Amino acid sequence: MKVLHLINTLSAGGAELHLLTLCQHLKRLGVESAVAYLKEGQGSRPLRSDFEIAGFSVFHLGGDGVSLVRPLLRLHRLLKQEKPDILHTHLPRADLLGFLVRLSGFSGSWICSVHGIYANHWRGRRLLSLFRSIWRQADQVIAISEAVKGWLIQGYRLPSEKVRVVYYGIEPERWFSPIQDLRTAWGLTGKSLIGSIGRLEPVKGHDILIQAMLFVVRQFPQATLLIAGHDPWGYGRVLERLVTQLGVERHVRFLGFQSDIPSFLHAIDVFAFASRSEGFGQVVIEAMAAGKPVVVQRIAPLTEIVVDGETGFYAEPEKPESFAEKILWLLSHSEEASDMGKKGQARVREHFTAEKMTSSTLEVYREALKQAGAAR
Repeated sequence: MKVLHLINTLSAGGAELHLLTLCQHLKRLGVESAVAYLKEGQGSRPLRSDFEIAGFSVFHLGGDGVSLVRPLLRLHRLLKQEKPDILHTHLPRADLLGFLVRLSGFSGSWICSVHGIYANHWRGRRLLSLFRSIWRQADQVIAISEAVKGWLIQGYRLPSEKVRVVYYGIEPERWFSPIQDLRTAWGLTGKSLIGSIGRLEPVKGHDILIQAMLFVVRQFPQATLLIAGHDPWGYGRVLERLVTQLGVERHVRFLGFQSDIPSFLHAIDVFAFASRSEGFGQVVIEAMAAGKPVVVQRIAPLTEIVVDGETGFYAEPEKPESFAEKILWLLSHSEEASDMGKKGQARVREHFTAEKMTSSTLEVYREALKQAGAAR
């Protein structure tokens, strides 16, 4: 079986890192993969070399502008050259190209992965009305959570039987121990550290955590919030002004993009994630794999990952004081917090492994090929 994956960029992010893990594990199962991407990303670490070092052919289709003509022509040539059994597209722009090559006669199976509830955060969401027809033309659609599946069925009337939920999966052992001691490197030994990871943009809810620190530092004056994530659109300036307005400059640090996430997670005491919208929330399972108790905003699909009161806590949406209450409890109950972290590790090993994700994806591929064979 040969698969060509098509994605918008290869800059490190949830969908892109997921794709790298998926390709590596498909290779172990005998599936040949190649990867094409439309444009160069900005701000985070480029992953092209990671794919190539792992043995995958990578093709840049030159879709950096608005026009789709050049990448579409290059995709046509690439499909004739590579002759994949399956075209697997990731993210809306790639899905649109998949639709266009299907209309122009691509005879292989076409799988779409929908990586989020795009109506909540995609910058091109005004175009989403077009995607009802696009996604319905795919042979199979992979939703990365039950929340995404529900959005596709209810909002875009996709047939339930066409949409398969496949959770993101990671290699848990990668998160068991740090690579370096970042507490010492950052001069934060002895402090209570709350960590969060995500691009600096409104949907990630960093402002909620910054406001929560007003309550946290009253009880834990040595507490510090560490925010890791690149700033693609300059929203960091807004967050820095909020920090100044609240007078919590000594308690909030912006670290920028971090490539050593295992060490970051092992440096903190509590992982907090106030995102207002997610397709899945891979950083949450990474924190759980590192043995950290987590506090997340009470939204689907984060409620599919975290078991409230067992592996962490839900905080009420848009309420900084709710986040502060949960964070303070974890900082005040270190033994119980450690136990939650261990239960989180067990939950990741049971539900969110790369092996489980890959075997489920392979089932989708086989079903699509079976349907294609029957149609012939």
